[in-house]
Amino acid sequence: MQTLIPYLAALHGIAATLWIGGMFFAYFAMRPAAVETLEPPLRLKLFQASFRRFFMWVWLFIAVLLLTGYSGLFARFGGFSASYLSLMHGIGLLMCIIFLVLFFGFYLPFSKAVSAGDLPKAAALLGKIRWTVFANLMLGIVITFVGIAGPYL
Repeated sequence: MQTLIPYLAALHGIAATLWIGGMFFAYFAMRPAAVETLEPPLRLKLFQASFRRFFMWVWLFIAVLLLTGYSGLFARFGGFSASYLSLMHGIGLLMCIIFLVLFFGFYLPFSKAVSAGDLPKAAALLGKIRWTVFANLMLGIVITFVGIAGPYL
């Protein structure tokens, strides 16, 4: 198992980077560009298609993060040997729960509303998605800081 630790750590970092980076891109680049250039019906369809593709990847990222996180936690650190590891664990689980709420509570109804042409409902749900993504992005930035700075604090 010790020989796998560097690979597990690398996979963990890549999955986290892609998830957090995707949220940053969606919130700070794609959304403003879509608002600037597209009428609401097209904007909603763009987000529906983009989220469908991105969320498929997020499911994979979460699986990789949980598998590599727990494997690395016990193989490399022998469990919750430092307080920053417990903090990362808690934030990571919170991010996963928030994604579940986002996906099942907001995205699936949003996608159905867009497909049904119910633009007011879709727009309201998109607003909830936006703030949920923002919350998870902020947690992602915090967990990254904790993961990098934690061993030195």
